[in-house]
Amino acid sequence: MPKFEWALPPAPIPKEKIVQEQEADVIILGAGHAGTCAARSAAEAGASVIVVEQQKDVSQWILGIGEWGYMNSQWQKEQGVPEVDIDTFVKDWQLRTNNRSNVALIRRYAQHCGSTFDWLIEPLSEAERRSIHPMMTPPSKHMPYVQDHIHSWTGTPHFSMDLMRKVMKENQQIAKEQGAQFLFETKALQLEKTNHRVCAVLCETANHTYIRLKAKKGILLSAGDYSKNRQMCEDLLTEMADLVDEGDFCGHGWNGDGIRMGVWAGGRLEPRSHAGMGGNYSFPGFDTIGSTATLRLNTHGQRYSNEGFGTHVLAAIPGAKQPNGLLWSLFDSNILAETTYQAACHASFDYTDSNRVQDLVDLMGRAQQHKGEMIFHTDVAGDVRPFACADTIEDLAATIYPQIEDQQHMIQAVARYDQLCALGKDEDFGKEAFLIHPIQKPPFYASGQYKDSHRPFGQSMKLLVTVSGLLTDAYQNVLDANFEPIPGLYASGNCCGGRFGLQYTTSIPGQSISMAQTLGRLAGIDMAKLVI
Repeated sequence: MPKFEWALPPAPIPKEKIVQEQEADVIILGAGHAGTCAARSAAEAGASVIVVEQQKDVSQWILGIGEWGYMNSQWQKEQGVPEVDIDTFVKDWQLRTNNRSNVALIRRYAQHCGSTFDWLIEPLSEAERRSIHPMMTPPSKHMPYVQDHIHSWTGTPHFSMDLMRKVMKENQQIAKEQGAQFLFETKALQLEKTNHRVCAVLCETANHTYIRLKAKKGILLSAGDYSKNRQMCEDLLTEMADLVDEGDFCGHGWNGDGIRMGVWAGGRLEPRSHAGMGGNYSFPGFDTIGSTATLRLNTHGQRYSNEGFGTHVLAAIPGAKQPNGLLWSLFDSNILAETTYQAACHASFDYTDSNRVQDLVDLMGRAQQHKGEMIFHTDVAGDVRPFACADTIEDLAATIYPQIEDQQHMIQAVARYDQLCALGKDEDFGKEAFLIHPIQKPPFYASGQYKDSHRPFGQSMKLLVTVSGLLTDAYQNVLDANFEPIPGLYASGNCCGGRFGLQYTTSIPGQSISMAQTLGRLAGIDMAKLVI
């Protein structure tokens, strides 16, 4: 891999500027999902722990929208969620990643994630536990557990945003009660090595003094992703960089400091192109009908893909290569029934959530009051999206396409799609037969998404977070240039590579978070058990 400017180590901090030293068995850099779990598990295992977090304690922002992609927990069994076979899950995951993810790491995650969820929610009251919703549970009789040979599973625990944050802060409190020390408003800057071993980290405190934290057993990099570091994104997310001509590369995460420190210490990054959540796909319907595989048309009214290939992210990749302009998802008044044929994945429409269903019903009702014109609605991410309704396909075409030629393309595309539905076989793109539903019952609807390679937006070409990082072994020990473990250095959460391969894609919604929490917990246990 080329030597990028951000990968060059900074000048060492002069020893005379270091005003204080502390020592612990385990030093954890970052108190997000992975770092918090590592702190608690290491402290519970008897290790002395210091956690470094640059944010303020009372206002700490923890990433996520409340979906935690767990399986096989006791809580899920109590909700009637079926058990997931570990071998099937791991094989499916390796197919998704083209066997690029670390299979030993993925298997450890799969084996321990259920118990991790039960462990995480121990601080909650019974009322709080009851408020967690198992997504798409019970599943409809149409639920496709296998779609284009790719699996998916229901039952993701869904939290309110407030409860999600409370769970993590409560787990931090448990770690403190077990003896862990949290240094908030403190920024990790550089790792130190003795011979080949990483033994300490230099940090800057809120009053701009420097301290050295020495680790007897190990230092865990759990400082998040690099989606706010434009240069790292351009250099490492090569597919996204090739698709987005200009505009905002930055996502919602962090600036890559943890990964950079690992690189400066001799750690090896996983090969490019790195995986990101977003950045290389575009699809209409987000937060309206979710990943429901309705007819999708480009800005010229032409169908362009198998709308239901595998799962949402995979099916949305062709949208990024369409002409810039509006992408449209077309459906008729049977849409609520059609959503029940959806696979469980990132951005699924949860038809068992009455609030989600009511939002769609309300939007359709508002559109009916404005037939023949586009209306706009704000999604859960705060992005504004167009929506339209009409009594005939011709009127809907005239509403969403200004050009006569594009209107004709749309009318022809709908007619062809209905013909394929009657045939029971998608001869054009090979979409699974159970996913093709005719567009015949008025009124008709269109949900739009702007796709613009010059201006990433929402769920279209916009990067959310990166999910690639440093190569590790099955125990998250960072590997060096020779693919050998660097003693004393570990990486978890979005600092850890070998999880998603080339492409973010999930068989259960919210798996980037459940991986961070589960693997963070395991890293804490593994480091605490080290005999030095």
